[in-house]
Amino acid sequence: MKRITALALSLIMILCAACVLAEDAGKNEIGTLKVGEAFSIQSRMPEGYTYMPVTETELNMVGILSAGAGKPAVTVSIAYNEEYADTERFNDVDEAVVEEIRDSFREADEEVTFEDLETAYGTRLLKVSGDGFVDIYTIYKGYELEFVMTGDSFTDADVQMMVDFISDMDFVTVE
Repeated sequence: MKRITALALSLIMILCAACVLAEDAGKNEIGTLKVGEAFSIQSRMPEGYTYMPVTETELNMVGILSAGAGKPAVTVSIAYNEEYADTERFNDVDEAVVEEIRDSFREADEEVTFEDLETAYGTRLLKVSGDGFVDIYTIYKGYELEFVMTGDSFTDADVQMMVDFISDMDFVTVE
Protein backbone atom coordinates (compact mmCIF):
# COMPACT_ATOMS: atom_id res chain seq x y z
CA MET A 1 0.00 0.00 0.00
CA LYS A 2 2.86 2.38 0.82
CA ARG A 3 4.40 1.71 -2.61
CA ILE A 4 1.15 2.51 -4.39
CA THR A 5 0.76 5.74 -2.41
CA ALA A 6 4.38 6.72 -3.08
CA LEU A 7 3.95 5.91 -6.77
CA ALA A 8 0.73 7.95 -6.95
CA LEU A 9 2.39 10.93 -5.24
CA SER A 10 5.39 10.69 -7.58
CA LEU A 11 3.11 10.63 -10.60
CA ILE A 12 1.21 13.69 -9.33
CA MET A 13 4.49 15.58 -8.80
CA ILE A 14 5.69 14.71 -12.32
CA LEU A 15 2.39 15.85 -13.83
CA CYS A 16 2.51 19.13 -11.89
CA ALA A 17 6.06 19.79 -13.09
CA ALA A 18 5.03 19.00 -16.68
CA CYS A 19 2.13 21.48 -16.45
CA VAL A 20 4.43 24.25 -15.22
CA LEU A 21 6.97 23.55 -17.96
CA ALA A 22 4.25 23.43 -20.62
CA GLU A 23 2.92 26.80 -19.50
CA ASP A 24 6.36 28.44 -19.67
CA ALA A 25 7.25 26.74 -22.97
CA GLY A 26 4.78 28.94 -24.84
CA LYS A 27 6.29 32.15 -23.51
CA ASN A 28 8.93 34.08 -25.36
CA GLU A 29 11.21 36.57 -23.68
CA ILE A 30 10.61 39.96 -25.25
CA GLY A 31 13.12 42.09 -23.41
CA THR A 32 15.14 42.81 -20.31
CA LEU A 33 14.94 46.07 -18.40
CA LYS A 34 17.43 46.92 -15.67
CA VAL A 35 16.77 49.38 -12.88
CA GLY A 36 18.31 48.33 -9.61
CA GLU A 37 16.97 44.81 -9.80
CA ALA A 38 16.74 43.48 -13.33
CA PHE A 39 13.61 41.86 -14.61
CA SER A 40 12.61 40.34 -17.90
CA ILE A 41 9.24 40.54 -19.52
CA GLN A 42 7.85 37.31 -20.88
CA SER A 43 4.63 36.70 -22.73
CA ARG A 44 3.07 34.38 -25.26
CA MET A 45 3.27 36.00 -28.66
CA PRO A 46 -0.07 36.65 -30.31
CA GLU A 47 -0.71 34.15 -33.10
CA GLY A 48 1.24 35.05 -36.24
CA TYR A 49 3.40 37.68 -34.49
CA THR A 50 7.12 37.75 -33.80
CA TYR A 51 9.05 40.20 -31.63
CA MET A 52 11.97 42.21 -33.01
CA PRO A 53 13.92 44.44 -30.61
CA VAL A 54 14.80 47.89 -31.95
CA THR A 55 16.56 49.58 -29.02
CA GLU A 56 17.24 48.62 -25.45
CA THR A 57 18.92 50.60 -22.67
CA GLU A 58 19.00 50.31 -18.90
CA LEU A 59 15.78 52.33 -18.62
CA ASN A 60 13.75 51.53 -21.71
CA MET A 61 13.17 49.30 -24.68
CA VAL A 62 11.43 49.62 -28.00
CA GLY A 63 10.50 46.72 -30.20
CA ILE A 64 8.08 45.71 -32.89
CA LEU A 65 5.59 42.88 -32.95
CA SER A 66 5.37 42.11 -36.64
CA ALA A 67 2.79 39.94 -38.32
CA GLY A 68 1.67 38.73 -41.68
CA ALA A 69 -0.65 40.44 -44.11
CA GLY A 70 -3.93 41.67 -42.72
CA LYS A 71 -2.68 42.10 -39.16
CA PRO A 72 -1.62 45.43 -37.69
CA ALA A 73 2.02 45.97 -36.76
CA VAL A 74 2.53 46.80 -33.08
CA THR A 75 5.27 48.98 -31.63
CA VAL A 76 6.09 48.09 -28.03
CA SER A 77 7.60 50.86 -25.92
CA ILE A 78 8.53 50.40 -22.28
CA ALA A 79 10.19 53.35 -20.59
CA TYR A 80 10.99 54.18 -16.99
CA ASN A 81 9.47 57.42 -15.72
CA GLU A 82 10.67 58.74 -12.37
CA GLU A 83 7.33 60.48 -11.81
CA TYR A 84 5.81 57.00 -11.45
CA ALA A 85 8.70 55.42 -9.53
CA ASP A 86 6.46 54.59 -6.58
CA THR A 87 3.50 53.54 -8.73
CA GLU A 88 2.83 49.81 -8.70
CA ARG A 89 0.30 49.93 -11.55
CA PHE A 90 -1.94 52.31 -13.48
CA ASN A 91 -4.85 51.60 -11.11
CA ASP A 92 -2.93 53.46 -8.38
CA VAL A 93 -2.69 56.73 -10.34
CA ASP A 94 -4.86 59.66 -9.25
CA GLU A 95 -7.57 60.72 -11.76
CA ALA A 96 -5.94 64.16 -12.10
CA VAL A 97 -2.76 62.44 -13.30
CA VAL A 98 -4.80 60.30 -15.72
CA GLU A 99 -6.23 63.51 -17.16
CA GLU A 100 -2.68 64.88 -17.56
CA ILE A 101 -1.77 61.71 -19.46
CA ARG A 102 -4.82 62.19 -21.70
CA ASP A 103 -3.79 65.81 -22.27
CA SER A 104 -0.34 64.66 -23.40
CA PHE A 105 -2.00 62.46 -26.03
CA ARG A 106 -4.26 65.37 -27.06
CA GLU A 107 -1.19 67.59 -27.56
CA ALA A 108 0.04 65.16 -30.22
CA ASP A 109 -3.40 64.73 -31.85
CA GLU A 110 -6.48 66.73 -30.84
CA GLU A 111 -8.80 64.20 -32.49
CA VAL A 112 -7.91 61.22 -30.27
CA THR A 113 -10.57 59.36 -28.33
CA PHE A 114 -10.16 57.48 -25.07
CA GLU A 115 -11.61 54.32 -23.61
CA ASP A 116 -10.81 52.63 -20.32
CA LEU A 117 -10.07 48.91 -20.57
CA GLU A 118 -8.58 46.41 -18.16
CA THR A 119 -6.52 43.25 -18.33
CA ALA A 120 -7.81 39.87 -17.26
CA TYR A 121 -6.24 40.61 -13.85
CA GLY A 122 -7.94 43.98 -13.40
CA THR A 123 -5.03 46.23 -14.38
CA ARG A 124 -6.29 49.47 -15.87
CA LEU A 125 -5.44 50.22 -19.50
CA LEU A 126 -6.06 53.40 -21.47
CA LYS A 127 -7.02 52.86 -25.10
CA VAL A 128 -6.17 55.90 -27.22
CA SER A 129 -7.55 55.85 -30.76
CA GLY A 130 -6.61 58.21 -33.55
CA ASP A 131 -6.37 58.31 -37.31
CA GLY A 132 -4.36 55.23 -38.28
CA PHE A 133 -3.40 54.08 -34.79
CA VAL A 134 -4.63 52.55 -31.54
CA ASP A 135 -2.39 53.02 -28.48
CA ILE A 136 -2.89 50.88 -25.40
CA TYR A 137 -1.18 52.51 -22.42
CA THR A 138 -0.56 51.42 -18.84
CA ILE A 139 1.93 51.84 -16.00
CA TYR A 140 3.75 49.07 -14.12
CA LYS A 141 6.35 49.58 -11.35
CA GLY A 142 7.38 53.01 -12.60
CA TYR A 143 7.42 52.00 -16.26
CA GLU A 144 5.10 53.39 -18.90
CA LEU A 145 4.09 50.63 -21.29
CA GLU A 146 2.65 51.50 -24.69
CA PHE A 147 1.51 49.14 -27.40
CA VAL A 148 0.76 51.07 -30.58
CA MET A 149 -1.01 49.36 -33.46
CA THR A 150 -0.70 51.12 -36.79
CA GLY A 151 -2.59 50.51 -39.99
CA ASP A 152 -5.68 51.38 -41.97
CA SER A 153 -8.29 49.87 -39.65
CA PHE A 154 -8.54 47.89 -36.45
CA THR A 155 -11.13 45.40 -35.36
CA ASP A 156 -12.32 44.75 -31.84
CA ALA A 157 -10.47 41.43 -32.16
CA ASP A 158 -7.19 43.30 -32.84
CA VAL A 159 -7.66 45.39 -29.70
CA GLN A 160 -8.64 42.34 -27.64
CA MET A 161 -5.53 40.52 -28.92
CA MET A 162 -3.38 43.32 -27.45
CA VAL A 163 -5.30 43.33 -24.16
CA ASP A 164 -4.81 39.55 -23.93
CA PHE A 165 -1.11 39.95 -24.75
CA ILE A 166 -0.70 42.53 -21.97
CA SER A 167 -2.76 40.37 -19.58
CA ASP A 168 -0.38 37.46 -20.18
CA MET A 169 2.84 39.42 -19.56
CA ASP A 170 5.04 38.18 -16.73
CA PHE A 171 7.59 40.48 -15.13
CA VAL A 172 10.22 38.05 -13.91
CA THR A 173 13.10 39.03 -11.63
CA VAL A 174 16.45 38.04 -13.10
CA GLU A 175 19.01 36.83 -10.58
